[in-house]
Amino acid sequence: MSTQRHAHAHVLVADDSPTRTLGLIQIVQRFSYVKTISTCTFDGLAEAVDRAAPDLVLLSTADSPEDDLTTVLGPRAGDHVVRFISVGHPARTRITPSSVSAGLHGFLPDTATPEDFNRALSAALAGFTYFPRDMTEELTEFRMRFPQLTPREQQVLDLLSDGMSNHRIASSLGIKEATVKMYVTHVLAKLEVESRLQACLKARGLTSAAA
Repeated sequence: MSTQRHAHAHVLVADDSPTRTLGLIQIVQRFSYVKTISTCTFDGLAEAVDRAAPDLVLLSTADSPEDDLTTVLGPRAGDHVVRFISVGHPARTRITPSSVSAGLHGFLPDTATPEDFNRALSAALAGFTYFPRDMTEELTEFRMRFPQLTPREQQVLDLLSDGMSNHRIASSLGIKEATVKMYVTHVLAKLEVESRLQACLKARGLTSAAA
């Protein structure tokens, strides 16, 4: 697969700052494979994605809450595949296995060059991911730390560690709340813990005071 299949790619730029939006547009319009560029605010992102069905979303995380990002990356109606690339400050951005599974294909620091953007967009449109090495190592470490969990159980654990309720996890993953409860039960059993709090602490490499 290559960007040749996306020679007329539609890129949606999502940012609440007009200045940052203009800057991202000026970078993206350099690439010959990008034929359409549209914009929206973070609050209007879900509606814009459903309406415009872009091939790729450049999502600025400078002003966006992390839990909202997880929700935005959730399953969309229909078969159209939307790839997301987050743009922001590395120190304030936490890339998780669940966000990657939900459609996040890359991350670019706010200091990235146009060449970096070209590599990231080309990779994402070709079906690959593009992350800084330290983020890739962190994702790999998380998966290796809990090899007993299935990919879906790892997603649930990751969202649990973000403080999400079963209802919000169900909404984010596009599954029933009863199914989330089943996954939580499996996660607790496989991690050999008795509570959601203990599971969250273990996911973050911590131990409870009672342990």
